[in-house]
Amino acid sequence: MISFIIFLLFVIIIIGLLRQPKEDYHSNWAQLLSGFKFSTKRFYELIKQEMQSHEIKEIQFEGVNLKTGSVFSSERLYLRIRWQEYRYDLCFAPFGDGCFVSWWLIYETSTNEELLTKIPFIGEWIRGAFYRRTYYKIDTASMFMTFSHHSVLAVIDEITKDTGIRLSEIERKPILNNIFHR
Repeated sequence: MISFIIFLLFVIIIIGLLRQPKEDYHSNWAQLLSGFKFSTKRFYELIKQEMQSHEIKEIQFEGVNLKTGSVFSSERLYLRIRWQEYRYDLCFAPFGDGCFVSWWLIYETSTNEELLTKIPFIGEWIRGAFYRRTYYKIDTASMFMTFSHHSVLAVIDEITKDTGIRLSEIERKPILNNIFHR
């Protein structure tokens, strides 16, 4: 009987460790620039220049190829921007007769936090006790999101200024996730 209980606990722990982490995002935004063509790589270069011109310290940029589906699917180039514990994944891609632009602001979790969440039954409780979502964390995520989003809008406004393409006020607004929920 004791060996069965130990085996059962072992299985529960293994299942917990294999569980996929859920993406925890702060906000996102997406728009189609219909009738407009532009280079993805050039757009990413302009974003980097715009963001670096504001002298925010410790921002990191890298191009990442993310799968469009399963392991065997094609990949799409994103610009990944990191600052503190936040990841801003930016997509600019051709779509139909135009270009599609989107971004996701993700709360990155530390390895320790991720391991804690995988403890069966009590992992989420421990996470909440030691890795609380404070006003400070929400404010810094919002600052980074606002800064990054304004940079994206500034570049879009600049590259489309001679085309007549203008985003309305509603099209310019990001979508906030339930930022107090964990």
